[in-house]
Amino acid sequence: MGQAWQFLPEVSVFLAVAAAGSLLHARLSHALRPALCPAHGTMVWAMLGMFAGLAIDASRGQLILLTSLCGSGLPLVDLVRWHIALLPTSNAGLLLGGVLPVAWQAAPGKRAQASWRCVAPTLLCLAFMLVGMDVGMPLLIRGVYAAGRPVAPSSVIGAMQAGMALGAAAALLVLRAASARRAARPV
Repeated sequence: MGQAWQFLPEVSVFLAVAAAGSLLHARLSHALRPALCPAHGTMVWAMLGMFAGLAIDASRGQLILLTSLCGSGLPLVDLVRWHIALLPTSNAGLLLGGVLPVAWQAAPGKRAQASWRCVAPTLLCLAFMLVGMDVGMPLLIRGVYAAGRPVAPSSVIGAMQAGMALGAAAALLVLRAASARRAARPV
């Protein structure tokens, strides 16, 4: 677990990115009808889940290996496969963390702000976040390498977060377009 502790300085940056992402997520999703809104907190909990999984993956040296692979010139498809294979706990943590807010809001006995109708949009958001993380990270890191800059594992963490945030924003735009289309349909 020694390697995982070296990333503790990034925790404050991570929490700031997660908080900003959550505020953006809440702001964008507020414009949607409540039945279409992914659960508030999905972004933060998904990032926390990813970070917890990343601590486990990093303790096994997977993050450092992935960092070096990103500069190897492998095709993007191979890098995405390596990302999924080397960071399985990070991917699982993202999904588990992102589902928690929905499960909590839809739990029996809770005054549900979001019902089970919110599950599909939240899963769509999580899928976009996962794709954003798994595809965005190799693309962003490859760009850093191409610019001749050194890449540290903390850069990989930032690239994963950026990919997740872009994925969440893309999902919310898709949901917003679907909501507008549905509202424009004659009754």
